Amino acid sequence: MRFSITIDTEDEDTALRLLGALSDAGLVPAVEAAVEEVDVRVLPDTRQVLVHEKPVELTRLEFELLLHLCSHTDRVHRRRELLSAVWGVDDDYSGGRTVDVHVRRVRQKLGDAAEIIQTVRGVGYLVASSGRFRVERSPDVVRLADRRAG
Repeated sequence: MRFSITIDTEDEDTALRLLGALSDAGLVPAVEAAVEEVDVRVLPDTRQVLVHEKPVELTRLEFELLLHLCSHTDRVHRRRELLSAVWGVDDDYSGGRTVDVHVRRVRQKLGDAAEIIQTVRGVGYLVASSGRFRVERSPDVVRLADRRAG
């Protein structure tokens, strides 16, 4: 069963106390006291990217590329793997330079946060887990896989 609670108040302390009381009663998950600041937020459920809380316009493929890299951190992604995962291309003839061009465009749009995507020369690209970015999935969105499981 799902339910929604709206706390309509301008006083953040009051809202946090109410959420804390509901959490203590076991009605909502524990509330984090402070939300850490990040440079880049990727919101897959609304297909948005925020850099320093300002929206960044990405094409569909640019968004998918950034989401894939940020969702699979701490490993080097070869160009051919990215072509397969993001573009759905599974042949030996497609050019890896397409990936390079898209990464360059994503970096340009990210501005001063572009260094979250690291180049591993001669191999591919890496996004190391850090406090600079976060992929935020909404807990209120019911995904098809969740519905099948239970």
